[in-house]
Amino acid sequence: MTLEIDSPSIFEDLKNVIGLMRGVKIIDVTDNMGLEIPNETTLSAMKEAESGEDAGIVNIDSVENFIASMR
Repeated sequence: MTLEIDSPSIFEDLKNVIGLMRGVKIIDVTDNMGLEIPNETTLSAMKEAESGEDAGIVNIDSVENFIASMR
């Protein structure tokens, strides 16, 4: 299970609660707070992928088909 916590203030409490759960063991805790925020192009692509309204199928059978499918 991977958790992403938006509020660092609840982090310790959440670790304690998860640690009390029977059959659950905390294996690793990684502080990813220093990760870079994606740029606007990447964010736009992520939103497009999540929306299900993408640009369509990309044909990678050949370079020509790939370029044509990107139009």
